[in-house]
Amino acid sequence: MIAVTAAYRIETRWMRDVEGVRCVRTAVGARAPEALDVFAETFEVSTVVSTGFCGGLGEDLKTGDLVLADVVRHRDEEILVAPQLLALARVALDGAAHVGACESVSHVVDGPGKRSLARGGAVSVDMESGPLALWARDRQVPFLSLRVVLDPLGADIPLDVDGSPIGAALRHPVWSLRAARWAFPAGRTLGRALNNLLPALKEGP
Repeated sequence: MIAVTAAYRIETRWMRDVEGVRCVRTAVGARAPEALDVFAETFEVSTVVSTGFCGGLGEDLKTGDLVLADVVRHRDEEILVAPQLLALARVALDGAAHVGACESVSHVVDGPGKRSLARGGAVSVDMESGPLALWARDRQVPFLSLRVVLDPLGADIPLDVDGSPIGAALRHPVWSLRAARWAFPAGRTLGRALNNLLPALKEGP
C-alpha cells in the first residue's frame, strides 16, 4: 500500500482515490511518523510519499511551484531519495517539478531563517519530510517527497503551527487571509501532480 502523508486536509483535497493508495493524516513535525506506525499495523507500506505545503528557498520558486527532494536533510543527516524512484517521479510529472535538497526542520522558520537555509543550497523547507524519511529508511521502505510551495523565499510566516489555527488567525489576520488565498491554488496544483504521480508509482519502473 502506498501511503501519501499530509498534515492538513487541504493539502490532499484534490487527490483522487486510487486503488492501492491511502492518504495518511499526520501530526505536524516530529510526531508525523506516529500515524505511519498506526497505519503499518493494518497495511504493508510499499512506498511513503511525503506531501503537502513547503517553504520555497530558491529565488526562482514561487507559490504553487512543485518541488521533488533528491535528498532530505534532517538533524545533521542526509537521507538520499533512490535515483530510480526520483527519475520515475520526474517523468510522471513531465519535468514540472523543481528538484533539489529539502531541509526538514523542527519549527517554522522566518524570512532570515529561510535565507540562511537557502545559502546551504536547499530548495525547500518543511517539518515532516525528515522524520518520515527516517521512518521509511529504518524499515527499508522507498520514500519520496513531493511538495508544493506555499510561502516563497521573500514571505515571512508569523504563525506557530503548534498553536490554535483560530488563535493564529486572530493574531495575524492579514497573513492568514493571504495564506488561505495561496493555499487553494497550491493545493489544486499538488492534487493534479499526485494524480499523475500515483498511477506511475503503482506501475513501478
